[in-house]
Amino acid sequence: MRRRRARVDPSPGSVPTAQFSARAARTASRTSGLRWLPTQFRVKLPADLLRQRRLDRNYGITRSSLVDMTTSTSAGSIRIPALPRWVDRLFFGLVIYAVAGTECLLSGVGGPTVNRWLGMFVMLPAAFTGLVITVATARRAAPGAGRSAWICLSIALTLYFIGLTIGAGSWLMHREPFPGPADFFFCAFYPAIAAAALYLMRAATLRVSWMQLAMDALIFVAGFGAFFWFLVIHPVLHAEVNLLKEGLSQAYVALDCIVLLLLGVLLLTGAEDARRPRIHALLLSGFAILFLGDLTWSLAKMRGPYLPGGIHDVLYLWCFVPVAAAARQQLADFAAPPARARPKGPGALARVLPSAAMLAAFVVVVYVNFGDSGRPASSASTMVFALMLLFMARQGVVLRLAENRYASLIANASDVIMIVSPEGILRFASPACERMLGAKPDEIIGRDLTEFWTGEDCERLKAFLTEVAASHSGTIGPVELAIGRGAQHRFTECVGTNLTRDSAVQGLALNFRDISERKALEAQLRQLALQDPLTQLANRSLFRDRVHHALTLAQRNKSGVAVMFLDLDNFKNINDSLGHDAGDRLLRNVAQRIVAACRSSDTVARLGGDEFAVLLEGVAAVAEVEGSAGALIEKLQAPLALDGKALRVTASIGIAYSAGESAPEALLSNADIAMYHAKAAGKSRYITFRPQMQDLLQERLRLEADIGRALAQQELFLEYQPIVDLGSRSILGVEALVRWRHPEAGVLMPARFIQVMEECGHVAELGRWVLRQACRDMCAWRESIAGGSALRLAVNISARHLEQGDLVHDVTQALRESGLEADNLVIELTESTIMDNSDANLERFRRLKALGIRLAIDDFGTGYSSLSYLHRFPIDILKIDRSFVSRLTNSDTGPELVRTVVTLGETLGLDTVAEGIELDEQAAALLALGCVAGQGFLFARAGSLDELLHGPFVARRNALWTAHAAREALSATGRFKALRALDRSA
Repeated sequence: MRRRRARVDPSPGSVPTAQFSARAARTASRTSGLRWLPTQFRVKLPADLLRQRRLDRNYGITRSSLVDMTTSTSAGSIRIPALPRWVDRLFFGLVIYAVAGTECLLSGVGGPTVNRWLGMFVMLPAAFTGLVITVATARRAAPGAGRSAWICLSIALTLYFIGLTIGAGSWLMHREPFPGPADFFFCAFYPAIAAAALYLMRAATLRVSWMQLAMDALIFVAGFGAFFWFLVIHPVLHAEVNLLKEGLSQAYVALDCIVLLLLGVLLLTGAEDARRPRIHALLLSGFAILFLGDLTWSLAKMRGPYLPGGIHDVLYLWCFVPVAAAARQQLADFAAPPARARPKGPGALARVLPSAAMLAAFVVVVYVNFGDSGRPASSASTMVFALMLLFMARQGVVLRLAENRYASLIANASDVIMIVSPEGILRFASPACERMLGAKPDEIIGRDLTEFWTGEDCERLKAFLTEVAASHSGTIGPVELAIGRGAQHRFTECVGTNLTRDSAVQGLALNFRDISERKALEAQLRQLALQDPLTQLANRSLFRDRVHHALTLAQRNKSGVAVMFLDLDNFKNINDSLGHDAGDRLLRNVAQRIVAACRSSDTVARLGGDEFAVLLEGVAAVAEVEGSAGALIEKLQAPLALDGKALRVTASIGIAYSAGESAPEALLSNADIAMYHAKAAGKSRYITFRPQMQDLLQERLRLEADIGRALAQQELFLEYQPIVDLGSRSILGVEALVRWRHPEAGVLMPARFIQVMEECGHVAELGRWVLRQACRDMCAWRESIAGGSALRLAVNISARHLEQGDLVHDVTQALRESGLEADNLVIELTESTIMDNSDANLERFRRLKALGIRLAIDDFGTGYSSLSYLHRFPIDILKIDRSFVSRLTNSDTGPELVRTVVTLGETLGLDTVAEGIELDEQAAALLALGCVAGQGFLFARAGSLDELLHGPFVARRNALWTAHAAREALSATGRFKALRALDRSA
């Protein structure tokens, strides 16, 4: 069985699938008999009103909602047939049956007797088939005039089938079937058909004016009515015939004429759905065939007694086929998705019906004038004359409606339509001219059109009118014209066509369109193209143009030009923590501060993101620009209140200076390079471009290109610097330091390539490799050292690795692959890394601590806000920065700074490790202050593990560990307290 997937509209009045319960489905299935559907998807077509009301009451299901379920396209779906297959089978069986019956009737198979029997009974199956399909259509239709029409049509076919059955019974009983009881049902057939036609008219959407429809219907009925009366009905009424028998036969013809006239009027109405006219045309075809059958039957009766088996029986047989086809089409339309509403007037057939009616009336005149002398020629002529007057009136109505339509379009059009003479004199103007010219059409007719424009626009309009007048085909333009009216200034666009040869126009047709909004939008787009919408500063494009002009002017005036590139430091952290709205407000405040700090002659621009630029013209020396940059940094550092918080904004500035000989691109590039160096030098400073920076930039670009190869071809390697006990000088652990063995530049230190890797997005990959390699190396190396299982491994982790990678997963993998104990791994992070995005980092550190590793703050003391956060983070070790260590011997405040850090560590239960120890005096001072572990060039530079294995620090550990079998309490950072308790002289 062919089925169609439909969607169920969950809106009120429809039944979503979820609400269509199994009980409702089973009840609907029992009452409808649609056994071909699955139980959960059976849809009820009600057998009677009582069962329908029961479903309505129990489940809220209405017939219309069930019909809607077959065509809705909303959420939820069920499977239903597009068109029941039995309808297709029945219809095509009817067609085949009609063809076979026609062949038998026309060929006279079986002789006259069989042919007469066949003629009497051949119509019964055809009528019953048409009745079944029509009843199915009436049951499936939604409530309304359309459904009432199909109910009336079903009643009509039922009456006709009963009449045929009674007539066949009379024939079987050897009674004269005509006239007889069957004629009662045949006569009742016509009112039902007329009611169906009227309901179809009511259901049709009127797409023509009522006046036009009324006149078309009157012409159609009068013309074809005269045709039927004078040529079909009137001759019989004046014949010497049996009025009961022959009058009844002619009554059928007259009733057929009435039905045809009603269906013809139905075609005159437009249809919103393009499928309806097809149904109406099929019904008209069926009853036209019935009319021909009744007409031939009536003529046959006039020549003698009624005998079945003639051509009229063939026509009676075929009249049911178009009716069944119309019902089948309507069923298909019910199942199909609703057609898009397309306003559509009467079809081509309907448009020619009034003219066809006039032609039929003329046929009547010809017939009655050239036929028998007794024909009522005067009556026919009078009717034709009246029809001609009516037809002329109808054409006038149609013409007036068309004129009103076009007049309404012109009156309500936003464009101004004008007709002028070749000399520019106004002959016509649409009402919209009042909006453009400030005057009504009657006030400006006869005036020169160019009077309303002035200056260049007036000259442009005159030239345009001359060009249009000289052309002979096509449209000229458009031309843009500005017109001022009071305080307003409007822009118009005009196109023109030379219609002087058109007798209806005889002038130049001009169409003016108001383009003021478009012009305003274009101006706004131009502004956006040159101005930053957030800060209202110049954008990158305008700034480049200003730099170009400034350099050109500097060459002429022999003056200097400088460009400052400014990039906010750590803006991303502010944007991420406070939100993008707060970030936008910060950028606006920064822009205002930059403008306030610069001269009025300077050009300030926002290049994008948190990057700004300043163009300084008429500069005498670089020192002047550097002074401005220093003042700008100082002004930006003033606290800025944002969302109740005081923020300190810093910026890195790059300066490029030119005496006018540089190209704009080179000057901008130099400022960008200098800004990058200011970032690399520690931020919150300015740096002036030097030629050597270009070489550094080239090296940076080369490193960026080589990073991928370095990771793939294992050009990276590790070196290790020992961490020693300051008292015993024995090794406590090592710190892994990455190096790059570049094929051209040699061995590169981390300072040369780590930042490049961070910006290229490779630092997380590098960090994973360092973790895995260092853990493997440590596990293999410590086997040769006494107490090697207690040695610690320190690994530095980048801030980008912490933010962008999954550090917890990377550490877990490295420990699992190498077998290194978690408490022997120390992860070192800088102060700034810990403080940035502190809430997110706190959670990351807790997850790392859950693994059992140690966390250390590298370069501790260089920040400005770390101390208040130490108690929040699970830190184990503080590494004293080398700048503090270097002050121990050359500054009075150096020892106090280190003492403060060591005391802080002891208070918080943290171990301390000193970095950058280069002198014995520094080691002694640290030991005296309570710091027992350190690293630096005093002990060893970074090298391979094999070199360390044969060095003095490993030997010292072996000796001490052998003497003391690890019985002492151990600390978190390499058993410092245990070794401190040993005999220092041993």
